[in-house]
Amino acid sequence: MRATIKDVARSAGVSPSTVSLVLNNRPASISGETRGRVLRAASELRYRPNQLAAGLVTKKTRTFGLIVPDIENCFHASYCEQIERCAHREGYSTLIRIAQNDPNKTVRYLRDFEDRGVDGAILTSTMFERPEDTNLCLEAIDELRIPTMLTDRVPPERVPGAVMPNDFLGGYLAAKHLLGLGHRRIGCVTGKLFIENCRERLRGLQAALWEFGVPFDPALVREADFQFSGDFDQLSYLLGKNATAVFCFNDTIAYGILRQMRNYSLRVPDDLSLVGFDDLVFSDLTEPPLTTLSYPVEAMAAAVVEGLLRKIEGKPDAGAKTVFDPVLKVKGSTRRLG
Repeated sequence: MRATIKDVARSAGVSPSTVSLVLNNRPASISGETRGRVLRAASELRYRPNQLAAGLVTKKTRTFGLIVPDIENCFHASYCEQIERCAHREGYSTLIRIAQNDPNKTVRYLRDFEDRGVDGAILTSTMFERPEDTNLCLEAIDELRIPTMLTDRVPPERVPGAVMPNDFLGGYLAAKHLLGLGHRRIGCVTGKLFIENCRERLRGLQAALWEFGVPFDPALVREADFQFSGDFDQLSYLLGKNATAVFCFNDTIAYGILRQMRNYSLRVPDDLSLVGFDDLVFSDLTEPPLTTLSYPVEAMAAAVVEGLLRKIEGKPDAGAKTVFDPVLKVKGSTRRLG
């Protein structure tokens, strides 16, 4: 049977309240000898606190709920892992739920978190293709009686208080890099454009084109899926539009373009310059290594956890927005024209 606080007290020859004071490291006039006796007894009995019982007393479970849209998208998987690590460092466990981009699942998981008494919830996506689905999710958040933090894919009206990537800057930096190399026919393979992050990256690209005096050609924009599906038919279309470079809105799409180029016996960057987004681990393993945009994922995760803790503690600036800028990592997949 699992040891209880009474078992530890009996073994150490003290009261249960003394055991509680020692194990919770609370200030009290307890001798060093007594503390040592309690700690030895707890170790010998392999005592572990009953978090459920403690939660009934403190009204806290030291648990966060985390909802991610999917983990096939490597960025989401990495971000999820970093958030869990940051929460662990703060002494919190994390309940992770994968919503599979389903608003009804998202709402159900939110209500389950509340029923389980989590101290707060983190959502890495609250945007869906149909506006009514996004509204369904946002209404469920508003009805929650627990603090929540939104991050990554966030509707514009909910950006205050969120931890956000600066996707406009990412699109701008990618396009400016290619324009600076002499490219003027820049193809663009986006994610789903109902996602605000994708629209911001496209706006950033348009801003760089305007700065260089290059007209924006919507025929060079192709909408795709962020997930790896193995079905990449974008390359032949963009080559037919005389694209000399392609900016992909994540590294997974760029990897698909790179693979398709091999099927056509084309080479990067000799025949086409290529830029990705997210700086996933395989961006250094492709041949050539992929030029890409990188976000400080660990710092973003730490900001999300810190923001949620501040909300839990009722800090006055808990609604402040935090924005993280990407860095362009120039590797071997782009070249100067001419």
